[in-house]
Amino acid sequence: MSKELNTLENLLQNHDWFYQYSEDYNVYERGQTAWNTIAAVMSALKEAGFEHEAEYLYEKYLPQILKY
Repeated sequence: MSKELNTLENLLQNHDWFYQYSEDYNVYERGQTAWNTIAAVMSALKEAGFEHEAEYLYEKYLPQILKY
């Protein structure tokens, strides 16, 4: 399962966390596609029993300004 965790970490590291604010629709579309992929990988990891690891990685890469 470490391959999937590595995939998630790579996706999170490279994600444009502020894509929603772009005026360029192509940037928005790429960001939304990337987010959908992140969500799917996180869901698969949770179903496989790696919820804590997936959540840890998410919190690790989520910019502080987006945390509430």
